[in-house]
Amino acid sequence: MFCGRIFSMLMASLGISLLLMALSTDYWIVSFGPAGTAHSGLWQFCMNLGAFKSQCETVKEPVGYITATRVFLILASLTALALHFFLIAAFVPSMFGILGKPLVASVAAYVAGLFTLIALAVYTAETWKEKPPSQIQVSFAWSFYSGWIAFPLFLLAGAFNHVASLNAPSASYERI
Repeated sequence: MFCGRIFSMLMASLGISLLLMALSTDYWIVSFGPAGTAHSGLWQFCMNLGAFKSQCETVKEPVGYITATRVFLILASLTALALHFFLIAAFVPSMFGILGKPLVASVAAYVAGLFTLIALAVYTAETWKEKPPSQIQVSFAWSFYSGWIAFPLFLLAGAFNHVASLNAPSASYERI
């Protein structure tokens, strides 16, 4: 029980770290062309113009799928922060309302994973449809992949916490 909750906390911490890193960095897509390289993310687009010289622009009016990706990743981050709160609170032996904190933490982990999945699936599908010119090679980069790694980590955090809460001894009047 205790080991499962520790492992759940570890998975959730790693997941939120990777998710926040993916949300804040601009290496979602890297383009290689004859004029140089470029990389872009959810917030800005940068072109490398030569040795140690780059020019970045903030995306002022993003395309709809970029906005959807931003919104769902922010919702996933907020849900993951709530997950951390409930995971920490699960170590304190008390109940609030009808639901116990371990169950709420498991649901929060699954919801954070669902929001992450929606955001990254929308981004992947819409980016995949775009066809660059033949002389430009476009590929996904490490920020994109760190978001995808966060998705199974949230699911694992929810699963381990759920199993730990099912195997935990319940509070009853017989122990008093």
